[in-house]
Amino acid sequence: MDIKDRIIEKAGELFFQYGIRNISMDELASSLGMSKRTIYENFKDKEDILKSLILKIKDERNEVIKEFLVKGLNVVEVFINVIEIQKKMPVSNAKFIQDIYKYYPNITKIMQEHIEKNNVFLQEFLLKGIEQGFIREDLNIKVTAFLVEESTYTYIRASYLEQLPFSFPELFYTMMINFVRGISTEKGIKIIDAHLAKKRVND
Repeated sequence: MDIKDRIIEKAGELFFQYGIRNISMDELASSLGMSKRTIYENFKDKEDILKSLILKIKDERNEVIKEFLVKGLNVVEVFINVIEIQKKMPVSNAKFIQDIYKYYPNITKIMQEHIEKNNVFLQEFLLKGIEQGFIREDLNIKVTAFLVEESTYTYIRASYLEQLPFSFPELFYTMMINFVRGISTEKGIKIIDAHLAKKRVND
């Protein structure tokens, strides 16, 4: 891993856990075991690091979905695989999103553009699922795509709550797998139920 990637990865860990404003460049440098000068040789400022992080997350998400599609998985199988991967990702503190929208308008604009592109992709993806016979054809596609995108932030907002009787990954997984099951046809439900049955055996 090169220096830039190391900086982005560590910044992501700290930003997700504590928020962006709560992490100084000195703290980031100390966590990396490098000088602040080295960071500034690779990035203009904290916002530049944040922008690189957001773009990296977007690219990785797109690559994962593309890889599943190349493998020939159907829409429901892609949903299941993405949910499983997302469940294992580090949980982002709600302050991370708050800080972006409050202090970084340029990053907010980039994120809004990503959301709009994701919405278009999700609508096309859902239509493909309908064609395959795995997604219900009576759905309002625009509303469903919006809900898929929004539901991924529910577990972030839940970080405001204290002493939850379940983990954030459990919250995300239960919410998303049941959402996908709800928009699936009988054909799609059989795939999800088989996946859930296998998980019960393995767990």
